[in-house]
Amino acid sequence: MTRYFRYGSCAALICSLSAPAAYADLTAQDVWQEWNSYLTSTGYDVTADTETSGDTLTLSNLKLMIPVPEDDTVVTLGIPSMALVENDDGTVNAVFPASLPISVEVQGSDTEELDAVVTMTHSNGKMLISGDPSQYTYVHSSDTLDFELTSLSIEDEPDASDAIKAKFSVKGSNGESTIALADMRSFTQDYKADSLSYDLTFSDPDSTDAGSFKGELSGLSMNGSGEMPIEFDNSDMAAMLAAGFEMKGNMSYSAGNSDLQGSGDGQEFSATTSSQGGSVAVQMDSTNIGYDLKGQNTTVAVTASELPFPVSIEAAQAALSFLLPVAKTDDPQDFSFAMNLQDFKMSDMLWNLFDPQGTLPRDPATVSIDTTGKATLAFDMLDPEAAMQMETQGTPPGELNEIDINNLLVSMVGAKLEGQGSFTFDNSDLESFGGAPRPQGEMDLSLTGANGLLDKLIEMGFVSSQDAMGARMMMGMLAVPGEGPDSLKSKIEINEQGQILANGQRLK
Repeated sequence: MTRYFRYGSCAALICSLSAPAAYADLTAQDVWQEWNSYLTSTGYDVTADTETSGDTLTLSNLKLMIPVPEDDTVVTLGIPSMALVENDDGTVNAVFPASLPISVEVQGSDTEELDAVVTMTHSNGKMLISGDPSQYTYVHSSDTLDFELTSLSIEDEPDASDAIKAKFSVKGSNGESTIALADMRSFTQDYKADSLSYDLTFSDPDSTDAGSFKGELSGLSMNGSGEMPIEFDNSDMAAMLAAGFEMKGNMSYSAGNSDLQGSGDGQEFSATTSSQGGSVAVQMDSTNIGYDLKGQNTTVAVTASELPFPVSIEAAQAALSFLLPVAKTDDPQDFSFAMNLQDFKMSDMLWNLFDPQGTLPRDPATVSIDTTGKATLAFDMLDPEAAMQMETQGTPPGELNEIDINNLLVSMVGAKLEGQGSFTFDNSDLESFGGAPRPQGEMDLSLTGANGLLDKLIEMGFVSSQDAMGARMMMGMLAVPGEGPDSLKSKIEINEQGQILANGQRLK
């Protein structure tokens, strides 16, 4: 996480530089001093040649050195030149050449040395910086913004430019970022783009191995906010969070597609995807980390030499979200987990592998679960020393205090299982349930179509009549008839004595 934070904060600065508010007097030197101060405070070694002529501050040979201690590696980014131009109204323009080669060097004892040049080109790119030395606002836009790998040298491959190619293109972009300086450095960001496309290819000159990955996202929108300490060590994420680092952000798009092609060892592979929108949301602070991912009307089609036929699947919605506590506390903390795969469909060719006669209903399937609860952590999850101590001593990460199953739904092949329930856990009783904390609570379940599904599985030869009879006897013990045909319902209870009851009948 630390490595990505370093790279990401540097990339965020470069992107914001490729970036009107309430105006106040601001000089080019103020802007440069803020950039230098921010990068230095986060662990970068910054060097540049500066020259002032009239209202223009020119930066030449700008180098950002990024240490990666865990890999004994140093990454250096180099920008040949750019200018900060003061305006009469107290604002500053950041001016970049139409074509700007950005050098990337990776050196380290445990890493292959790498030298690359990523060329940034833009059309009608503009950035206006306003505010005062306590608050900076960046407003930026461009008609096109491209990043292309134009040179690559790896330790064992002095010229790998023909073997690996990469290009990212952004069209119709605009955004605004604000950074405020006080006891903390706070930030807000909003960004939109008509489209983002990517095109990556590689080919091994010594074999037939090759591949390509390209795609596009349309209607891109991103926003975020947060704050960080003025001074911090970005190699220690746990200390950063304890010092007040927090952030949240969201990225969404209206449509997307991708195309993957590859070959190797005489085998070929291809996959295409498409969707009608999606989003990714993330939040992080000293107590929690959360993610929320969604995709709408997603399709995936795969062909491969090892597959007898093309494979395709689709889903009306695919979603995953979770919120996890990360800090050691004395009191229980909230957590959540939810997953939703709605209207999932497979191609008939896949169905025919195990159901060639079409015995099973092929209606779209849905699998959904939504849970919330409380847990008490015994260590800081983002503290490597604490995690190592927990692993070596074999101690559990914490205690599960309670869980609510707000919704459970599994609907497929003509059967449907639904449920809701709630349980608390006594962590002082690890004997009643074989080393696990004793639960107490209840869960309501309903099942429809189970007997009909068993009949079809017997017809297909997947289940014997004897096994089906055992399954029906088990359902009879755990459930009672529901309101409709081929329906069952059950209330599963675990009381404070650790007894398990189904519809009032004791099972344990």
